[in-house]
Amino acid sequence: IADITGFVNTIQKESKNVRESLQVGYTEVEEGTMQIKTTGKTFNKISKSVTSMVGEIQQISINIESMAANSEIMGSSIEEIAAVSEESAAGVEETSAATQQISSSMEEVSGNSEHLAALAEDLSQMVNKFKL
Repeated sequence: IADITGFVNTIQKESKNVRESLQVGYTEVEEGTMQIKTTGKTFNKISKSVTSMVGEIQQISINIESMAANSEIMGSSIEEIAAVSEESAAGVEETSAATQQISSSMEEVSGNSEHLAALAEDLSQMVNKFKL
């Protein structure tokens, strides 16, 4: 009987140890499961953030392409403005030359008018000599 009682006590102790080990294992499994769920949630957040960043990067790329196209348009416009400016400068030079030529002609007319006035004065004096 003592052997049976000892054997039963040993089985009870071993059963208690197994139960405690199983309880520790279950607790560790529950903690691991919670950590896996937390990790899954974190990966989902990371995935959403990466997807959002991809969208933002695509939008930035579209904006950069638009800016490049606008830069080309601006470059063409600047070239056109430069061409018009050159034409305007040439027109100003032509106008300046024409103005100088007109000014020179007017000076010549003025000089001729003064000479003609002097001749008229001389002629008038000669005519007056004959009248006396």
